Amino acid sequence: MEFWFSELHTGNVKLSIKIEKQLFSGESEYQRIDVFDSEEFGKFISLDGEIVFSEKDEFIYDEMVTHVPMAVHPCVKDVLIIGGGVCGLNAALTAREQGRSVIVMDKAVIERSGHIAGGIDHFLAYMDTGAEWDTREAYLEFTGKSARGVTNIDVVDSVYCQELPHALKRFEEINCTLRQPDGTYYRTKSYGQPGPWWINFNGKRMKPLLAKAARKAGCAVLDRVVTADLLTNGGTVCGAAGFDIRTGDFHIIRAGAVIISTGGTNRLYSNPSGMSFNTWMCPADTGDGEAMSLRAGAELANIEFLRMTVVPRSFNAAGLNALSGMGAVLINAKGEAFMDRYHPLGMKGPRYKMVQGVLNEMREGRGPVYMDCRGIDPEAQKHLIATLSCDKDSFKDYFEQLGIDLTATPMEVDTSEGMQGGPNEVCGSGVKINKDCGTNVPGLYAGGNGADQCRSLHMAVTSGIHAGRMAAHYCASLPSAPEPDEAQIQRIHERVYAPLDPERSIGWKEFEMTLQRILTEGAGPCRTEKKLLRAKEKLEQVQAASGLVGAKDLHDLLRLHEVHNLLTIGRCTVDAALYRQESRFGNCHFREDFPEQDDERFLGQVVVSAESDGKLKLELRRTDNPYA
Repeated sequence: MEFWFSELHTGNVKLSIKIEKQLFSGESEYQRIDVFDSEEFGKFISLDGEIVFSEKDEFIYDEMVTHVPMAVHPCVKDVLIIGGGVCGLNAALTAREQGRSVIVMDKAVIERSGHIAGGIDHFLAYMDTGAEWDTREAYLEFTGKSARGVTNIDVVDSVYCQELPHALKRFEEINCTLRQPDGTYYRTKSYGQPGPWWINFNGKRMKPLLAKAARKAGCAVLDRVVTADLLTNGGTVCGAAGFDIRTGDFHIIRAGAVIISTGGTNRLYSNPSGMSFNTWMCPADTGDGEAMSLRAGAELANIEFLRMTVVPRSFNAAGLNALSGMGAVLINAKGEAFMDRYHPLGMKGPRYKMVQGVLNEMREGRGPVYMDCRGIDPEAQKHLIATLSCDKDSFKDYFEQLGIDLTATPMEVDTSEGMQGGPNEVCGSGVKINKDCGTNVPGLYAGGNGADQCRSLHMAVTSGIHAGRMAAHYCASLPSAPEPDEAQIQRIHERVYAPLDPERSIGWKEFEMTLQRILTEGAGPCRTEKKLLRAKEKLEQVQAASGLVGAKDLHDLLRLHEVHNLLTIGRCTVDAALYRQESRFGNCHFREDFPEQDDERFLGQVVVSAESDGKLKLELRRTDNPYA
């Protein structure tokens, strides 16, 4: 039975709020007092049937009694989190648990931001059930071997293994359980795992529940605010500056520590569908955090690697990960299951081998290629539609519109567009981090897809928790938040609004499509020195002309900001691909002029940093990986 509270305004008007729970009811000498808890307004108090205030609108009353100078002073918090996705909100909750004041800044809204906002169907976890494959040691060995020398195992151990129990607990705390109704986990195996580590679940509600928990915990939130750049003073991060895409207001956030959780870099390459935003990951993940970290002095790692996946033909969206674990197979136009030709584990092999297999079958005239789900056993079939429906809201609808019954008809597939990212689930590209999720810049932390070893949901959650914990500890050691550099703030302000110049003739769309063509042709799955050098030259020309690109309004200004960051990461990708004169992870970095993996020269991470004149510096860093 539903419980509603109604506040009567007139005989013809009332405000009604759905109540989750009544917390208190009583009579004083003067009035009736009721306290309720609601999903929409949080806790609220009513006196004699009239609402006095609620958690949701409390800030209105607080601001009315705030000393005026406080309203114009830069916002000061312990921890600033840039990006309100899964990583960012887990970081926010953990930092609050450590007693720190927290603000989350997101260019979207935290209820629906991040590439997992549309839902997710799997979480990777070993469970220590007693099985030989289901242990921390087995996971670290698998990670080390799969990562081919580009992952620091001590980072994986410190971030993922240490925080995994806290991650599983967090899911339960926010009421987004990984468990089936009977209390068990539905686990499947794929991508070369030694056992069924994928926990398949419906994660469509995860983001709204995380956002609700963060707001309830007292995290301040700046929605629809684009972070333009990090603030530094003396080589130490002390906050960030940005602009509101609705009002144009300029924001200055001063903080003792900053956590980058803006996701990876998509929209670098042209995609098969031809639609700009029909990308298989979040189109708003445009390398913002990585680019601003680079400008602040941080290092990037693994930027040369290209990530692709298998997607439904003409519908460039991920969500087929679980199918291979359930028993689906890739077949060519002759009806042949071909993955055994490319990897001993066939469909259980790594993702990049599937991409390699699909590309090769089509290249050799055996296409089109199909995903055949007819062999999925009856027990797994009942999870199939539920799994697909929780990754993308429109996924199930797409199949229904085409009349595709996955349990009866093979589905035509293609390879997705490329993206800067990790070649598999255990290594990624982005801001280089240590075992504390810290960077080489004091006060700057990173996690999620934008950090170099934090790919996929399981790493997004655990790195968010770890980054929040470490950033909170760092803030506790500071006597006060460092002061920002006023001259830097002025430079950022001028740079942010300069494109709103009617004399600038080039639009952001033309700018972005040019960038995508250059990278697709010159730094795609098959690379050569000649192609990469030509791409490098063209990107330098684009960089030189970038001052001609203008914005008509604040929405254009947002897109232009994204494209400038894409250009920065594109330049890093090309330079790093030129530097790594070998092939590693198949199509993720395949140099036709250096087709063999060369561990003697390139066992480690290619690290990119920016010189004071803006030029890129590259070096190879050996990794701590006993399994490589």
